[in-house]
Amino acid sequence: MDVDAIDTRARTIGLYLISFIAITTSLFHLYTGAFGIFGGLIQRSIHVYLLAALTFAIVPYAGSTKWRYRTVDIVLIVLSFVSMGYVLLHYFRMLNKVPWVEAPPVGDWIIGIISVLLVLEATRRIVGRLLAAVVVVFLLATYFAYLLPPPFTTPAVPPSNWIDGLFVTSEGLWGIPTRVSATFIFLFVVLAAFLESTKAGQFLIDIGNAMVGHLQGGYSKVSVVASSIFGSLSGSAAANVYGTGIFTIPMMKKSGLNPISAGSTEVTASCGGQLMPPIMGAGAFIMAQFLGINYVVVAMAAIIPSFLYYTSVYFSVHAEAVKQKIEPIPKEDRKKALNVIREAPGQALTLTLTLLVLIYMLVRGYTIYRSVFVAIGILMIVSSIQPGSRMGVKHMTVALDKGARNATQIAMACAAASIVLGSLNITGLGVVFGQFLVGAAGGVLWVLLIMVAAFSIILGFGMPTTAAYILAASLLAPALAAVDLGGLPSHFYIFTFAVYSTLTPPVALAAFAAGQVADADPIRIAFKAIKMVLPTFIIPVRYVLHPAILLEMSWQWIVLDFGILFVAVIAIQSGLWGWPVKGVVPRTLAVVGSILLILPATLLPVGFFTLIVAGLILVGFAAATHMTVNGRQAEPV
Repeated sequence: MDVDAIDTRARTIGLYLISFIAITTSLFHLYTGAFGIFGGLIQRSIHVYLLAALTFAIVPYAGSTKWRYRTVDIVLIVLSFVSMGYVLLHYFRMLNKVPWVEAPPVGDWIIGIISVLLVLEATRRIVGRLLAAVVVVFLLATYFAYLLPPPFTTPAVPPSNWIDGLFVTSEGLWGIPTRVSATFIFLFVVLAAFLESTKAGQFLIDIGNAMVGHLQGGYSKVSVVASSIFGSLSGSAAANVYGTGIFTIPMMKKSGLNPISAGSTEVTASCGGQLMPPIMGAGAFIMAQFLGINYVVVAMAAIIPSFLYYTSVYFSVHAEAVKQKIEPIPKEDRKKALNVIREAPGQALTLTLTLLVLIYMLVRGYTIYRSVFVAIGILMIVSSIQPGSRMGVKHMTVALDKGARNATQIAMACAAASIVLGSLNITGLGVVFGQFLVGAAGGVLWVLLIMVAAFSIILGFGMPTTAAYILAASLLAPALAAVDLGGLPSHFYIFTFAVYSTLTPPVALAAFAAGQVADADPIRIAFKAIKMVLPTFIIPVRYVLHPAILLEMSWQWIVLDFGILFVAVIAIQSGLWGWPVKGVVPRTLAVVGSILLILPATLLPVGFFTLIVAGLILVGFAAATHMTVNGRQAEPV
């Protein structure tokens, strides 16, 4: 047998082994979803090491498949399995060890250091160099924090405490982000892979066509409907842009929308899915774990903010369609909802029942992992009814394989974020940084809020939303807690701006993804996306100080705030887009009035109702005067 034949056979065997690891990883998590999770250290270590090994297998070292490079990958895969075996063999000893009192044995030192390095390398490959570099910087900064200048100086921590804190206890590598990834998030990724196997994505696009295709700018509005739903299931806005944007962006460009507008529409629709319940791109689960509250509370709190977000996006899409004179979807290409369901009854029934069962079980208080497992079971049963959505053994194995591969990015991001969180807890540097922010703000609340928002966006540059939120929350939540702001409003405030980091220049991962698909300048896409959701950059300032729309106040306040903010979003976008409000003066009044409506009275030296009246007067004046500008109905500008 010649060398080429041997090489080909070896590659084939390697592909089968990679699929075996991926499918085994998915089956392990499905088993725990059905019968309950293992002890924390067992569940989380198996999760991290299996997905680290899978990462090394699917993302070659130096991007090369040559054997001299793949040897590095094989060594790392072996180290992953050896480390997993070590943890499993020493589980009871590690569980019963008294941390920071008993000195760690040599094995803990070796495997602990190897484990951190494995996660760093896997993160570098699958998430990107930026997050890996951030983790290294945090490790160095916290380890040498006793050398930092005041006010960041913290006491020196013995090296043995680092091994206990990062490897033995559940405060470091096995902390909250890893726990959520190992028990909840992975199963949601598998669920999304199964839905994809039933062709639910195309079904959602067709349903969106039936719902809004007859309206002006039809294809843009279809993108908003389809991408928002898929964005909620995805843990990455950039991944969602690639997943749905490859279909929606060409359709928008074909309808006459310019590439910048097509890209920004997809970006805003995809990013908003991270704020939209019930899944929120896994952010809701981690927030609930941080706060120690029920996941349903977080999901319910997101209803009004996500509605206002998509109100802003939808209005912007319509105004842009009017501006560019984009017609509805042609009659011959439009679909009717009943026809879509008749053509794909399997997908319709599968998607509907799966989501209904999932939401019902979550609301009824079942564990999240059990709820997702049952939803996957329902999906498999219902999809088998119709040939169009039926999943055979091949489809199931492909879904299991793809689910594990898709989970590698978010799993490694969570593991890396756990290391950061652990290092901050070991030294207390997170609390120190929070106190520094409060001091830097000089006791001025609005300055502190601006600083927290800016840091949340900066910390999220180049990262998946989940990792961005974890890093931001670990550093910035103590600052908001120090000024007695509520836990849920504070974390939701931070989470919102962590989401926006994916569309904010100069990094703007989602915008760069859309730019590649739309063949357009990603920075211009990012700035236009910001314009499309600009009101929702201001709204968080209101709900962190007056959390009515997070459902934390009486129903009267909830209704009043929702009405005020809905009017404000419409008015501010009317002023920004020049439709239907025309003319410089009316548009300026609409924007200024809207800002007065949005900002909480605590930030301004006037009473609450005075603020509302002033805002309504300005918005009403703008609405009344736009019709008489130049004595005619002007075109939007």
